[in-house]
Amino acid sequence: MLLRADNLEKEYGICQLFKIERLVIEDGARIGLIGRNGAGKSTLLGILSGSIKPDEGSVKRYCDIACIRQDSATQSKADEQYISRMDLKGSALKSGGEQMRYAIASAFSIGAPLLFADEPTTNLDMDGIMKLEKMLCGYRGAVVLVSHDRQLLDNVCNEIWEIENGSIRVFKGSYSQWVCQKEQERNYQKFEYEQYRKEVQRLNKAAAAAEAEGKNMKKPPRRMGSSEWMLYKGIASDQQKSVSNRGRAIKSRMSHLEKKEKPSELPNVSMTGMHIKKIKAKCTARITDMTVKYGNKAVLEHAELSVMTGKKTFITGENGAGKSTLLNALMQKRPETYITEDAKIGYFSQNLAGLQDNKSVLENVLYEAVEAEHICRAVLANLYMSKEDLNKDVKVLSGGERVKTALAKLLVSGSNFLILDEPTNHCDIYTMEGLEKMLSEYEGTLLAVSHDRRLVHRLADVVYEIKNGIIYKK
Repeated sequence: MLLRADNLEKEYGICQLFKIERLVIEDGARIGLIGRNGAGKSTLLGILSGSIKPDEGSVKRYCDIACIRQDSATQSKADEQYISRMDLKGSALKSGGEQMRYAIASAFSIGAPLLFADEPTTNLDMDGIMKLEKMLCGYRGAVVLVSHDRQLLDNVCNEIWEIENGSIRVFKGSYSQWVCQKEQERNYQKFEYEQYRKEVQRLNKAAAAAEAEGKNMKKPPRRMGSSEWMLYKGIASDQQKSVSNRGRAIKSRMSHLEKKEKPSELPNVSMTGMHIKKIKAKCTARITDMTVKYGNKAVLEHAELSVMTGKKTFITGENGAGKSTLLNALMQKRPETYITEDAKIGYFSQNLAGLQDNKSVLENVLYEAVEAEHICRAVLANLYMSKEDLNKDVKVLSGGERVKTALAKLLVSGSNFLILDEPTNHCDIYTMEGLEKMLSEYEGTLLAVSHDRRLVHRLADVVYEIKNGIIYKK
């Protein structure tokens, strides 16, 4: 045993973040810690590592702990062998990706028996993520990993901790197995609730029938004389007692039924059938023989790319390879670019331009929406924005909430050509699943830059990779 925590409680203001009875980390463990943004994942890692104090409970640590934190720039100096493995080679730390690689190298150089990694893929490109994955798989100690990268969780972890509604569930298995298990549980809850609902309806009907039968017995049958009625009353009295007993038995059974709550579920929303005008041209966009230089450095050389109508096209490549430059060239309508006149573009940029800070989430989404308000609300719900979130002004939103608002705005805008630059940054794992589902059903043309391997694998019809200034079709 490397660590044991008992009866942990943590509150922020009047809200309880979580209450956890017991957690154990053993040597060799590979744990994926998941939960919605704000559920308390980073706080829990801080409590377990000792950097944050719990309100209640205790943590016993039996080994040193190395940490990769989201504020990666604060990490200590790393051993050269790990800097080399992450391809830093002693370079100055300028970009967020370089800072994260340095933080990873620093944590691995310690060689602690227990490693906490909090969103270590932040700002890493696909190559960096794959190198990190190899390092985590080969790590000799135990690992607790917080990540929205579903492929990374599947390939590294064999145990899932889920923080939900202030408590934690421990599941033995991979992330994909956890998803299947949750779906099975949900289906069983639906079945139980449906059976409960049918039984309540049946008993209510039976109770109503018994009550009606009892009332009818108090009335003399038609054409019955008074002497006959006096005789009949005695028989009717016994029958009424029997009916009354049956009614009480039914009500008693209803009161003893184990109540089953209807499982909460996201509103049903489908991107098929949205108000999207079809593009007639076979090719929605094209880049031909484009060269882009910054100073003397050529970022793109003789770039060629075609985006076919109705297809989902993804662009991958290392940080700084020119992916965003390519999208910007299209948006700026450089001479080497072409976009069909039929295209109504919905553009998601990393700086989230286009949101109005002094308007609410819902007002922003409705502003240029072509879909009805209930559809807009359903899209936001499927990106895991709560009803309370919809009334927040954009200026007070977290980074992840701003991303969700911008994405929802595009999805209901009637755009038939979506251009998305790293749309999954700052999204939690649940939002990733919701976005993937909606994009898979999107009936327009999609051009996206992404480092998320599972998103690319599941959605892409065509993948381009930028390497050393050249675009390759994979």
